[in-house]
Amino acid sequence: MTAKKTATKKRGRAVVVTDKYRGIVFGYLVEESETWVRLKDARHAYTYYSVQGHPGVTGLASGGPGPKSRIGPRINGKFGEKCHVWDCSPEAVERWEAASWV
Repeated sequence: MTAKKTATKKRGRAVVVTDKYRGIVFGYLVEESETWVRLKDARHAYTYYSVQGHPGVTGLASGGPGPKSRIGPRINGKFGEKCHVWDCSPEAVERWEAASWV
């Protein structure tokens, strides 16, 4: 197992979550109910995001944010009013982890 896969396994299930207010958050799932999720090391995609080679919001889970995306700092917390929870590909996780505010 590579070091990258080991690090992701230790952190937990990497997901992209959307809420009814059109919020988009990446993070590692700690706990989930029918209406909310608790994430650690969560990062919010603010106002603008580009998608690296994959279209739409689901592209953030399959390919990760592109180089011009506005991705916030890491936080831990509970996010309510969830609509969707998508598992992230290893490629997407790598791009979310490397993203910075543009």
